[in-house]
Amino acid sequence: PATKVGVFLLAAAIFGGPKGWSFAEVSDERIPLADLKVGEEMDARIKKPWRMFGWFVDIGATKDAFMEFEEGCDGFPVDGINTWRKGASLTVRILDLDVDRIYLTTRTGPLERPPRFRRAPTAEDVESYGNMDANEIIDTSVCGMSPGGIWLRVPSRNAGEDFRTLLRLEDCEESVKESARLGMTVPVSVTGIDREKKRVLVTMMTAKR
Repeated sequence: PATKVGVFLLAAAIFGGPKGWSFAEVSDERIPLADLKVGEEMDARIKKPWRMFGWFVDIGATKDAFMEFEEGCDGFPVDGINTWRKGASLTVRILDLDVDRIYLTTRTGPLERPPRFRRAPTAEDVESYGNMDANEIIDTSVCGMSPGGIWLRVPSRNAGEDFRTLLRLEDCEESVKESARLGMTVPVSVTGIDREKKRVLVTMMTAKR
């Protein structure tokens, strides 16, 4: 039996194993976090989605990695959290190593990203946009994505800090969905505010220069 296992491992290492298989699983050898490098390409398997924030992923390391929703594909993941299902095999790159956290991406192109930004607006932030001219255009930047739309970093109008708001998919142009990426500039106009939920409502449909 030991000989058969050895032959299987050798053959799998040379020719590749079945879908969803990883050498680390069969050999019970896990990669230490210290041996991982940003930019490294790895075969991986989806362990499970986590709410609407992304996916826990097995890359054969001593700790599971996490792939944030916006890193699930180039552009916007139009299939939502079902872009990747439990057990799916995929090729990823290590995006970031943060102490004991491993972040992954399936996107092509450079790995540089703007700092993560998730600041919610205050009541004062929302109110400052209450009398915004519907024809006025503001430049925002993509700071995240979720199944419901694209998170935008919105400039403050009251000498405060920037905050984020959600550009719903129905208010987003198709060209932006296809090319959406973190840090991308998105021109929008304000359609109103929701004081109760502390939201600034935006759209691209009237934001024309």
